[in-house]
Amino acid sequence: MESNVVNALAEEHLLLQDAALGSRSAFTSLYTFYLPKLYKYIFPFVRCSKEDTEEILHDMFMKIWEKKEDLSTIKSFNSYLYTMARNRLVNIHEHSKVKQKAIDYILHHSEVTGNNTDDNFIYSQYREVIQRAIDTLPPKRKRVFEMSAYEELSQDEIAVIMNISKSMVKKQLYTATRYVKEYLKVHADLTAFIALCFSIGLLK
Repeated sequence: MESNVVNALAEEHLLLQDAALGSRSAFTSLYTFYLPKLYKYIFPFVRCSKEDTEEILHDMFMKIWEKKEDLSTIKSFNSYLYTMARNRLVNIHEHSKVKQKAIDYILHHSEVTGNNTDDNFIYSQYREVIQRAIDTLPPKRKRVFEMSAYEELSQDEIAVIMNISKSMVKKQLYTATRYVKEYLKVHADLTAFIALCFSIGLLK
């Protein structure tokens, strides 16, 4: 068993080079080797939540694969992964603070505006910004996103309705959510961005 670990580490630079060129098998080897170690590292920091740990790992390796060309420049993939995981955990901690601010903003906004026509009009404009972002999505991705955000359907339910796999639903939601967030960052002010993202489930 020990020799297998040594061999895996010795070949790491070759796996990184192959993965950078698009080799899925090389990337899978790296993923399989480091996944258990990262799982043990992250798990205690997310209140021992299996789902949260798996989501963090999924997002991490998804982002790594999206920028796979950079893998060949990494000297220590182990250090790279643990730094990435640590930064992700810090962001989650900060995100929880942002989420609470968003909740406070929405509640305050609802109490203060009441029947105030001007404020309601401004808020409706922000909602229009979201809809414009959604409208620019490809038809299938748009439909998947709307069923999740507005109709509050589960991924399993969406998969059945759209006649696609659950993994495809998850991929479409991930891509759509990331796009809408980026769109809102550009076209809405920060306060509205936080509140609106939270109101349709982009911030959880």
